[in-house]
Amino acid sequence: MPRRFFSAVDVSAVSLELTGREAHHLQRVLRLEPGESVWLFDGQGHEVLAEIVDIGRDVVQLRVTERREFAPSSTLPVTIATGVPKGDRFRWLIEKATELGVQRIVPLVTQRSIVDPGQGKLDKLRQTIVEACKQCGRTQLMELTEPLSWRDCLATEFPGRDAWIAHPDGELVTAEQLAPTRPRLFLIGPEGGFTETEVEEAVAAGARRMQLGPRILRIETAVVAIAALACLYEP
Repeated sequence: MPRRFFSAVDVSAVSLELTGREAHHLQRVLRLEPGESVWLFDGQGHEVLAEIVDIGRDVVQLRVTERREFAPSSTLPVTIATGVPKGDRFRWLIEKATELGVQRIVPLVTQRSIVDPGQGKLDKLRQTIVEACKQCGRTQLMELTEPLSWRDCLATEFPGRDAWIAHPDGELVTAEQLAPTRPRLFLIGPEGGFTETEVEEAVAAGARRMQLGPRILRIETAVVAIAALACLYEP
């Protein structure tokens, strides 16, 4: 099976160039050669099969032989606004959310937040999204936004979406109950949880409380559980 690479170039062109990190991986790590074929996706739902024509020092020349275009994975996409876990757990969260089909991850800054990822970390995590897409066959990149304050989340993320907030006293929901009627927003608190005021504000803005079983889950586990319920079930 041909290897997959990410390339934000015009995939409607007959000839393409692969540069940077992806070109290095093709020639230095995988050691592919002219005549072999690879898949290139642009992160917007387009993918082409291309034959390697020439491998230079910093660029790979390719010729397109087949094109594919994919519809959005869901017309009622999932956004997860979540507290940020410590250490490498956020990278794992991003990887699994990408694989499961989440459209957007919003790092949420709440009253009890401890971790506020900087720009350098966010850039590395966006590369994690690319790698996860390459591995799982996804052609549309998941969006990782800049960190958002709780107030801004209430103002900008709630309108036009069905909202759910993870809470131990919430309703135990099934995938069928999460069947979409509009784009969906799921809220997961930081390690210390949402404050009661934040929960009340979310409910006042239209969110429903939901629980994910009898145990208290880590942030990244809650994201995976919600993504599996919301993204893998198609009514």
